[in-house]
Amino acid sequence: MSSSPSESQTEVLAPEECWKYLQASYIGRLAVISGASPEIFPVNFMTVGRTLVFRTAPGTKLRALLTGAAVAFEADGMNAYSTEVWSVVVKGKPGSFDGDPAALHEAGPDREPWQPGLKEHVVQIDPTEVSGRRFAVSPRSRWWPPQDLSADWT
Repeated sequence: MSSSPSESQTEVLAPEECWKYLQASYIGRLAVISGASPEIFPVNFMTVGRTLVFRTAPGTKLRALLTGAAVAFEADGMNAYSTEVWSVVVKGKPGSFDGDPAALHEAGPDREPWQPGLKEHVVQIDPTEVSGRRFAVSPRSRWWPPQDLSADWT
């Protein structure tokens, strides 16, 4: 980000603000390591207390989660006027959901997976780090047309 005073500044969010955004969200991206490769999956999620919870079926994602290796999760969004965006990243350890099943219904009674099929594994992410940021959207004229960035890759 440029230090020009005419550009919006990124605001670092306090953990409480991050959780408010997460509680109001329902889809994010889960990043795991599968073997030697990073993988990213969209997931429907909910918050239960200070954990993230989602359902999944057997497959690559579940196999990666079962290793117990740290994961990263990101949710982001935009305000109703499309003038401000936010992003929250949660890093932590995955595990089987160990809370009260009634808490799942209370946290998100209408939050069901979008993809059809049985999702019998309920996973929670216990955060070790929660961070977020928010900033105003720059007008398109500020960032378009793209510049030739080929010099940056040499």
